Amino acid sequence: MESGLKALWVLSVVLLVSNWQHWTYGKAVPQVPCYFIFGDSLFDNGNNNYLSTPAKVNYLPYGIDFDTGASGRCSNGLNIADTIAEQLGFDSYISDFGVGSCTNFLDGVNYGSNGAGILDLTGYLTGELFTMNIQLYNHNITVSRIAKILGSEEVARKYLSQCIYVSDMGHNDYLNNYFLDDYNSSKLYTPEEYAQLLIETYETQLEKLYCSGARKIAVFGLIRVGCMPSNIQKNPNDLDASSCAYKLNDDVQIFNHKLQKLLRKLNNRHSDAVFTYINSYEIDSDDQTNTGFTQTRKSCCDVESGSVPCKSLSFPCSNRSDYVYWDGAHFTEAKAWAFGKRAYKRQSPKDAYPYDISELVKLKLDDSDAYDINHAQL
Repeated sequence: MESGLKALWVLSVVLLVSNWQHWTYGKAVPQVPCYFIFGDSLFDNGNNNYLSTPAKVNYLPYGIDFDTGASGRCSNGLNIADTIAEQLGFDSYISDFGVGSCTNFLDGVNYGSNGAGILDLTGYLTGELFTMNIQLYNHNITVSRIAKILGSEEVARKYLSQCIYVSDMGHNDYLNNYFLDDYNSSKLYTPEEYAQLLIETYETQLEKLYCSGARKIAVFGLIRVGCMPSNIQKNPNDLDASSCAYKLNDDVQIFNHKLQKLLRKLNNRHSDAVFTYINSYEIDSDDQTNTGFTQTRKSCCDVESGSVPCKSLSFPCSNRSDYVYWDGAHFTEAKAWAFGKRAYKRQSPKDAYPYDISELVKLKLDDSDAYDINHAQL
């Protein structure tokens, strides 16, 4: 009892000092003490710059609208993870993990890696990557550092339990694995079997995240990969009425449906935590966040046919806010904002459930919250 009160007192002092620093310098106080990001190229904010891999975008025209230029983000400016950070009230960018040298880890860390997936096998042909397992390993390093700074593991866990965690994984397990002839996955597994393999692996990983102290976790489903300009060009004979490669979309939807069931399972298992589903596939639809964009199937920057990255030092379109896609697969900052706003504050019950991120922030994980989650329909 005494140690618990001491831990609570130490945590209160830490949060008070953190808020005092924001007040002193006239900064907004974030809604949560920290924000941790796991993901792929939709969330990567420069981690691949440190790795030996061609899957990096630290050159113009990437970052043409970013305040420091080409940062390693697969965008002309901010990505989805950045827009959520801003809506959470953080007045600076969440630090990338890099090679473990980040010093602002008390505010959170971005572990995202361009090309990474749930499976360690995914993306290995492109060199070094921070796979989901490696990202979790890196996070354990961060947790150890936080425990050292705060004085004990107990205080660190109380601190971490108040933070927001987001995970956006699985795209590359299809794009840079199952859909590629260079891998044998499509020969070994049916779409149903492959999705099940991913879900079983992801379950273990999300359990590890929970064990590290995460309690408010937003898990993003997969977007409509068949609508990416690169995939439209690669599959001209498999396009549906919306001009998307329907077979690719059908396969990722199998994963999405299984992911929803997994999160319900995890919520039933852990009454002291919340795993909420961000319905990326629905948010990414033309009648949702694409409303208002005039170019929904073309790349803004100059891209080789059927490829993804922008040509180095090429001139992008000038009307970037009209485009959904920046390159062959990734969103413009305008689309990232449209997407991030719906993830943070749902405009439809289908956008996120049982909670959106703004609701996740406010949750106090007591028995009543556990009841709501266990009875929510995913």
